[in-house]
Amino acid sequence: MKLSTVLTVATSILISVASADPVFSEADSIHSICWKACFNEKPHCPHGWYAKKFGHCWTCCKDTGTAESEFDLFEL
Repeated sequence: MKLSTVLTVATSILISVASADPVFSEADSIHSICWKACFNEKPHCPHGWYAKKFGHCWTCCKDTGTAESEFDLFEL
């Protein structure tokens, strides 16, 4: 295999991994997070979480309070 082909494949893999979705996603605002789960029925969410429907999917969401608290979780 040519080096240029290997580099193209490696770059494609790195870009696809870097653009992957996080485990939690933003809901309607930057003040809540939701699971990346798609339930057919309204789920029984843990304490502090609430059921929310997105299209045909139900999932659990949680209010974070402030926008800054979300980013504090991911600071290194």
